[in-house]
Amino acid sequence: MAHQYSPTQFFRRVPNVLLGRYFQEKKNVLQKIDFEQLKETEVNPIFHAFIALLPEQQAKIGAEFQDIDTMANQGGVMALTDEANYHNDTKFPEAISKVDGFHGKVMWTFLEYPKYWAGAWLFLHSDNISESLWKKRNDLPHLPPNVNEESTKQLEDALSNYFYSKEGRGRNCKVEVFRRNEKEYFFAYPEDFAQSGIEWVRNSLSNRARQPAFEIIFVYTQAEGSLDIYAPRNTKSVPQLQQIFADAVLGFDELEEFVGDNLVYALDTLTDRDFIFKYPVDCGIEEVAVKKLRLSLKIGEKRRVTVESDPTPDTKAIYDLIEELKLPPFHVTQAEIKVVFAPTPETRSRTRTFKISYPNWCALSHDGRDLVIRNMLTDSGIEPIELETTEDKNAS
Repeated sequence: MAHQYSPTQFFRRVPNVLLGRYFQEKKNVLQKIDFEQLKETEVNPIFHAFIALLPEQQAKIGAEFQDIDTMANQGGVMALTDEANYHNDTKFPEAISKVDGFHGKVMWTFLEYPKYWAGAWLFLHSDNISESLWKKRNDLPHLPPNVNEESTKQLEDALSNYFYSKEGRGRNCKVEVFRRNEKEYFFAYPEDFAQSGIEWVRNSLSNRARQPAFEIIFVYTQAEGSLDIYAPRNTKSVPQLQQIFADAVLGFDELEEFVGDNLVYALDTLTDRDFIFKYPVDCGIEEVAVKKLRLSLKIGEKRRVTVESDPTPDTKAIYDLIEELKLPPFHVTQAEIKVVFAPTPETRSRTRTFKISYPNWCALSHDGRDLVIRNMLTDSGIEPIELETTEDKNAS
């Protein structure tokens, strides 16, 4: 669960030896405090020394602490590990596993491996974006992406020209490229309209103008021929953004209008009592159960029945309920599935409940535990498959 940042709580969560390294080695402050002699919960001396720093120092350090605090969770550590894997750092996973606590792991990485920080931070940010805010198409040619400096500059210029000519903003644009799990991430930051706001400057309150950036994220998967775009408040521009990306990154300037995905989830199999979810024994999944099903009856138009049963005492409970109802023939148009992950030395047992809907909508992201679940759906034969017939499934 997310929590509000507090300096004193942050100091309690980060091991003293790492706080000492941050303040004394990285920032050259708080030199009079013997961090190794302090008890781990003895934070008042650290806090009072921190707030005695110059306002500019407090602001910069506080901003970094909030970033570290945001990253200090399972998703953040996995993002850091993914970035280390990209750099072929085989020693990093074992090294970070030896550091106690999420705050300790993240602070240690911040100090020891700053080059992993930017990519991991952006990955965590993209992981936390709701799946419903991404716009996807999967009919692109399976071309290798051009991620060199020239292509990145071409993408920057194309985005800048598009938004400046269309809306009068975007005069400047910066694109940062990262690779993760066979996916290419392009984080674009075009210049937004100028804004002003009241800010404290030293001891005076001032109305200051600033030139913010807005964000667009492209995620390209060559193996799938897919492109996911996150463009909040710019959804009408998505078709043009798809073409801009295809031209600059794929060298493909004849992108046709996307007519829709021809892949569908094989959800009907979930009503089989003997159906078994398949996953590797070492993937961390402990138990999987169907919790809820939305059924579209084949007889009549737009007739639906939703069945739900708590799978905690009995993972097969929903099948008993369906048999008791004695329903006419139906298709499954939505499923809610509960996945329990086994506890680890650092985490308790975790539960992930998600929905998938006909034809091909899924609430899962593509990283972390969600990626493990997606792999399970693929191994189990549920992931989207080519639609072979035009049979009406009354799924509207």
